[in-house]
Amino acid sequence: MKTCPSCGQKLDKTEMVLRICSVCSCKLPQPTASELEAEWFEGGELMLDAVDDVPESVWSAILKILEHDLTEEQIALLAAGPMEDLLAAHGIQFIERVEREAEQNPRFNHLLGGVWRSSMTEDVWGRVQRARKEVW
Repeated sequence: MKTCPSCGQKLDKTEMVLRICSVCSCKLPQPTASELEAEWFEGGELMLDAVDDVPESVWSAILKILEHDLTEEQIALLAAGPMEDLLAAHGIQFIERVEREAEQNPRFNHLLGGVWRSSMTEDVWGRVQRARKEVW
């Protein structure tokens, strides 16, 4: 569990999501990719909120998570959650990296197979479909 850098108070999940300490009301720093990765494995939802605030950290966390030996359920959660949300919110910013990673990394390509269109632009969605080898 993290603590507030100003007052040392242990932070709960709500404080982590809101990024505000309830004791001293200080604004907490944005989560790093490593923090997002660790929190995702704990079953938290911080990464879903971070998509809007720190998309670069979310991208890095997704790649770090894929380095682990994941179950198919975990891959499905990563695909339908953070990966899909990142592409829906920031597809133009990330699609070239997604295409490169899908070409070079079979595990990432497999992850893309579980991504649905959601609210992606037509262009981004078309490029996702062309980049992945299979849909599951």
